[in-house]
This record gives sequence, C-alpha cells and structure tokens, in this order.
Amino acid sequence: MNTMIELVRERTPAYALSWSFSAVDGAAAGEPTFKLEYELDAFEELYVGDRLWVLDRAGKRVPDPFGVYRFVAGESLRLVFARPPVPPNVMPRVVFQPLFSRVGPGETRRNEVLLKAPIDEYSALGRDIHAETVLEEVSKVILVLSYRLRSTMDKDPVPPPFESPDEAGYIVSEPELIISTLAGTQVPVKRRTGYIARFPLPGEPGPGPAPLPA
Repeated sequence: MNTMIELVRERTPAYALSWSFSAVDGAAAGEPTFKLEYELDAFEELYVGDRLWVLDRAGKRVPDPFGVYRFVAGESLRLVFARPPVPPNVMPRVVFQPLFSRVGPGETRRNEVLLKAPIDEYSALGRDIHAETVLEEVSKVILVLSYRLRSTMDKDPVPPPFESPDEAGYIVSEPELIISTLAGTQVPVKRRTGYIARFPLPGEPGPGPAPLPA
C-alpha cells in the first residue's frame, strides 16, 4: 500500500474542510490499516452529521463501532457520514439518521477513523461484514459528510429525548451533503457479491430492491 498521506481541501464561505486518507501500520497485530482524518473549520454556526450510532442489545443508542459507512461503487470507495440508503421495498423500524455535532464560528470539528485493509462494505442497514465478497482495488476515495447551516433553520436543534447534546449530539433534518473526492489512490476493498444498498451520489439511481426471504 502507498503510505503517503493524501490531503484534500474544500472551502466555502461557511466552512473549510481538510481531510486525508493514508495507509498506516496497524495496532499491535501489525495489520495493514488505513486512517481517515478530517477537520471542518466553521466560519458560521453549522451542524455536521458525523455521529453514527447503533442500538445495543438493551435498545440503548451507542456509537457505531465501525466509525463510518463504507460502500464500493465502480472505481470508488465511498466513506459516508449520512443516513444509510434504504432498499425501496423495505421499511426498517429504525433508519439510523446520524446525529449532528455543533460547530460554532471559529471552531473546528476533528475526527479520525481507522479502517482495516482490505476495507469491508458496511452500513447500519447492511451490517453483515461476513457476507461473501470479492477482493478488488479502487482508485478513488470519496468522503461524504452531511451538514446544515444554522442560518437555514427556523430554530435551534435539540438532542434526542433524555440525552445530552455533548454525549449524543443534535437532531437535524434536511441536511445538505459535502462530497469530496481523492483520486489516484490504490485501496484494497472487499466488494460484496450479494445485495447491499449502496450510497448513491446526486444524479445516480438509488439502490434496487432487496431480495426478500422465500
């Protein structure tokens, strides 16, 4: 794997995004690992939907241990902090809309996620990382962040009932997407050979129907 750190920068009047995707040495086991890092600098108050979560066995909300959703599409690996796509013929009980972190003017939101190579496809609605796969290599990494400017909201967002914003984050509806692409990479991935609802970029068709049990 190429161990060079690749840095991407995006800037608008409301925010500046810097992110990198690099190969690093694994933990004590020495497994090949990639690291996704980003910094989002806010020039005005905004909310970023980077708090992915799942429910534990007791039905309590906990941070998603996988850190980021991962989808292989064409020659790209899509690393997604946004609501996972839902098959059109499925009505899940929980849709796993991410919760949002507040970033005030002049503040920076930082995050990093380690991804063991080869990278599995995964979302909260497609969790079976032990499904059958084929090993491939992609040449692009696409980071997707959901966000919303406070100036576009009628009122301040609130945390989920009986949870604190510091621990859980905020509920934000109708977010926009930041989509940033790093090309010219060499990233090993495990593309599922069976069904998974993959995240579509704007202009792409959504996922097809999921196969239903016989």
